[in-house]
Amino acid sequence: MVHEWPVNCPRFMEALRMVGLDCVSQMRYLRMDHHLLTALVERWSPQTNTFHLTVGEMTITLQDVAMILGVQIDGPALVGQPVVGARRRWLTWPDCCDDLLGSHPLPDVVYHDPFDHRISSKFRMGQAHAQTCVPLRWLRWTFWRDSYMDLNELDFWRHVRAYILFIMWCHLLPDTSGSEIHLQYLTIMEDLAVFRTYSLGGAVLAHLYRELSEATRPSRANIAGCIHLLQIWAWEHLHVGRPSLRVPFPVELDGVSVGCRWNEDRLRNLPVGNLTSYRDELDGLLDS
Repeated sequence: MVHEWPVNCPRFMEALRMVGLDCVSQMRYLRMDHHLLTALVERWSPQTNTFHLTVGEMTITLQDVAMILGVQIDGPALVGQPVVGARRRWLTWPDCCDDLLGSHPLPDVVYHDPFDHRISSKFRMGQAHAQTCVPLRWLRWTFWRDSYMDLNELDFWRHVRAYILFIMWCHLLPDTSGSEIHLQYLTIMEDLAVFRTYSLGGAVLAHLYRELSEATRPSRANIAGCIHLLQIWAWEHLHVGRPSLRVPFPVELDGVSVGCRWNEDRLRNLPVGNLTSYRDELDGLLDS
């Protein structure tokens, strides 16, 4: 799931554990079964936020979010605040980035991919003059390191904020752009001990509900939101399209979220179904 930004540093993992995102960081990439996701979207009712099946209604609950992702579901609502401008905490969004991340994208600087130095690019902050977004690739290229042990305390927590921002917008709360991250949540990461108390799971579920409802519109061709959560939820609760796992489960799964057992390296095989077969299987579900 977050294979694009691998983390193995003990110091960094301890920081993620403190914030409550250590389980998410251990979830690995899953190939999306787009036919299964389409079949589920076809059965989603925006009026009730449930899947309408022949055996009744089902939905993703906060308990599912906690079990699958291992994130906080209690606490205040996670709502980003636009706290920049005159008489605000920061004058501009670049100022906010410089304070909480240590830098912001500079359009005249050439950045290099840390995983392939032959790839380079220039980045700029998005959303025109407001500059409210930063590119996903800029975050990963700038803040990924083999080890974070040698960083001083200030720079270390800046790297942690960058990683949290990356996985929030890339995997937990993504929009349909897929390339930029809005900075509205960066401002509430100033104190990560306070950020830990927010209901991140509630925000993830609410965002996924909204995106499922948007995806039911005939004019909508894609879906955003935490679709990894949607796919793993379907595998956990339905037999349709479910891959077989390598059993017995390794001991190292103790203490991590349910979602980690669906990491790609633990799958024996991944069924390749089509939309018609998934529709038929969902229509043929029994109460048992």
